Amino acid sequence: MANLFRSSGPHIESPETIETNMWSVVIALIPALIAGTYFFGLYALYLVLASALSAVLFEKPFVKSKATFGDGSAFLAGILLGLTLPPVVPWWIPILGGFLTVVVGKHLFGGLGSNIFNPALVARAILLLSYPALMIEWVSPVDGVSAATALQLGSDSFSYTELIIGNVPGSIGETSVIALLIGGAYLYLKDYIDLRIPLSFVAGAAGAAMLFGQDPVFAVFSGGLIFAAIYMATDMVTSPVAKWAKIVYGLAGGFLTIFIRRYTPYPEGITFAILIINGASYFLDNAFEEPHFGEVEYVKKRVAHFSAIIMAAVLILLVGMTLIDDDDPYPGSLTYNHLKEAVPAAENFEIIERDDNDILFAARAEEEIIKDLVYISRNGFEAPIELLLSLEPAGSIDKIQIINESESPTLGARIKDQEFLSQFREFTTAEADQVMAETDMISGATYSSQTVSRGVQAGLRLLIAEKEAGLQDGVYQGQAEGAQGDIVLEITVENGDIVDLEILEEQETEHLAEPAYEELEAQLLREQTADLDVISGATYTSEAYMEAVQKAIDQASPESSTDGDFEAGTYQGSAQGHSGQIELEVVVEAGEITEIEVLTQNETEGLGDDAIEEIAAQIIAEQSLEVDLVSGATNSSEGTINAVRNALDSDSESAETDAGSEEDSESDTDSSATWEEEDSEGEEETAAEAESEGGLINLSNLDLEDGEYRGSAEGHRAPIEVSVLVEDNEINEIRIVSQEESPGIGDEAMAELSQSLLAEQSLEVDLVSGATNSSEAFLKAIDNALTGERYGSLEEAEDLQTAQEILAAEEDSESDTDSSATWDEESDSEENAEETDEEAAEGGSNG
Repeated sequence: MANLFRSSGPHIESPETIETNMWSVVIALIPALIAGTYFFGLYALYLVLASALSAVLFEKPFVKSKATFGDGSAFLAGILLGLTLPPVVPWWIPILGGFLTVVVGKHLFGGLGSNIFNPALVARAILLLSYPALMIEWVSPVDGVSAATALQLGSDSFSYTELIIGNVPGSIGETSVIALLIGGAYLYLKDYIDLRIPLSFVAGAAGAAMLFGQDPVFAVFSGGLIFAAIYMATDMVTSPVAKWAKIVYGLAGGFLTIFIRRYTPYPEGITFAILIINGASYFLDNAFEEPHFGEVEYVKKRVAHFSAIIMAAVLILLVGMTLIDDDDPYPGSLTYNHLKEAVPAAENFEIIERDDNDILFAARAEEEIIKDLVYISRNGFEAPIELLLSLEPAGSIDKIQIINESESPTLGARIKDQEFLSQFREFTTAEADQVMAETDMISGATYSSQTVSRGVQAGLRLLIAEKEAGLQDGVYQGQAEGAQGDIVLEITVENGDIVDLEILEEQETEHLAEPAYEELEAQLLREQTADLDVISGATYTSEAYMEAVQKAIDQASPESSTDGDFEAGTYQGSAQGHSGQIELEVVVEAGEITEIEVLTQNETEGLGDDAIEEIAAQIIAEQSLEVDLVSGATNSSEGTINAVRNALDSDSESAETDAGSEEDSESDTDSSATWEEEDSEGEEETAAEAESEGGLINLSNLDLEDGEYRGSAEGHRAPIEVSVLVEDNEINEIRIVSQEESPGIGDEAMAELSQSLLAEQSLEVDLVSGATNSSEAFLKAIDNALTGERYGSLEEAEDLQTAQEILAAEEDSESDTDSSATWDEESDSEENAEETDEEAAEGGSNG
């Protein structure tokens, strides 16, 4: 035993320990934490630190280390979780997340080194599934206004520069690509990460994005993919060891991320993608294990077996795709079972009309049509929303089903609630144009609920189109009130199809309206319907355009035919000619047109005016509008025909005129379909009142006296009342008198809109995303203020505001009032403003 020697094993000494590894990653995350705090505020910093410290605290019972932060692994896991949280979650979410991270994600599997899945992502997945409404609530950086993320809005929503810097809505630490890359470079230089995983992860995501027709750069720079590739997927415990296993691991993670974004309601995708590849890590290490000495042949056999399995799977997939019957009469997710569920008594379902993917079915029983079914698919916030409408033979909606949707699992999914869907029942084909206006949208899911409303409207119109059997050839005009004035347009129908559209008159904001007109016209000629997609930034203009198109289409339908059988009376109508409006008076006696008199026209003398007379003579002779146009005066001829049509169309909506009637007529009528009673006495409206009918006023057309104007409109929660101060015919201040909109959302939206209005001096401004109802009500309140009478002088407004500030200070008000935006409407003007009796009467006469 004298020759026995004892020594340590042949280990290589290294200064690196678990503690140094963990704290090095924490250091690498500091740039992302700084960026998140800068963009989202100090509350975001609280969320991250609360998550990290909670994780450390909850790990104390499981470890024996006397160090305050243990080995640092719990603190790091908490930091990672905190950086993946939305910046507005409640204060208790990071504390609960810290508990889930160390207890469920880590020590439930045996502690450090034994966990199969990334602990931070386990906690995030549980929080996402348990509190989805809280975990998908995003805000814009800096201003904190509720907003959608870049992934939710699409690749056109933000520039690459914004994505790289991080000035986009998203999780606290995931938005700034440049901050994440700085930390990643630090880890690489310290040799803590192997670039095989992050690079293959990015490559897999970019390849999948191109495969699915997406922008690969946008896909990589958005949704926290860079954060996941560098800090989550490279976790030493849950990632593979073998070189090729790391590459396959990264490629699979990137592909799964884009796949989940594309085909599930979770647009972020990272959480579940990495948890899946974490579970496959052991399998990948075994499949790509490097051969040991003497095992070369064994490894060759294993690779051959693995390759055979992959080839067999691909072969089965190809054979299956070949055998699948591709001749499916039902589009999307629609099946025969859906139709049978809608009408159980039906024996068969016949396709009557098909417009792209929109289908009209006739549900028959014993060869009799007992119901009409309409399948409609429209793009929702996340993916297409598929509807199935069941209609009674009379044209009323009996039942509505949401066949398929991929909206957010909280707010968006509420479109399936019966409380929302029930309001569409009893709508009829005659009320198709009223669906959008009379539908109560879901707060927080406006776009999804609008998509359903548009789908219902499209379904009713598809049924109408089939019943009407096409459009009549000709040229037809329509008119509607836009944001800045009337939009008058003309459509040309040939062989039953709309082949051309021309805008005759409009006053919209040029840089917004022109692109909108081009896109809407392209949609119209392609879809052959007025049910078009609203153009972002030109909402009111788009809606007015579609209304005018629908009016023109209504004239072209067979039911609007003006051939024969007219009610006796005198009717007036106008339409656009070659050089201006042609206004005519049409006299009907005993069901026939007996006289057409020209009231006003500015057509070319000797050509256009002669054409008007010739067309009028043809109409009287033929008792029809199907007459030949005058060669060389096409526009004048079409204008004459349209003016007569517009006059005669009104007889279906008006009683027979009384030549001696002296009744007052104060109702405005569309200039393209109007009639006047003889000797009627109409009350003259102001120019502002006339412009405000049906749309928002054109500020440039107003001639306002200096002073204060007040108006109100129904907001999201309660009426919004505003005070508008006008000086030199320009708005110089907007004050909110009263409002009860959502704090941090509705009030912020109104503040943002005020700035836009003062800068643009126009009501044609973009609505604030996430606060659509509040935005629309705020604009309407201003519109109502400026179209009403003056409330008081500028001096009175300033005196009253000063008095209220003094009163607020004296009464030690519980809430501070923003002197530039909010003031008390109901304060006693005699005690607080010290006005004279005459001033108080003048200031309150219009309140």
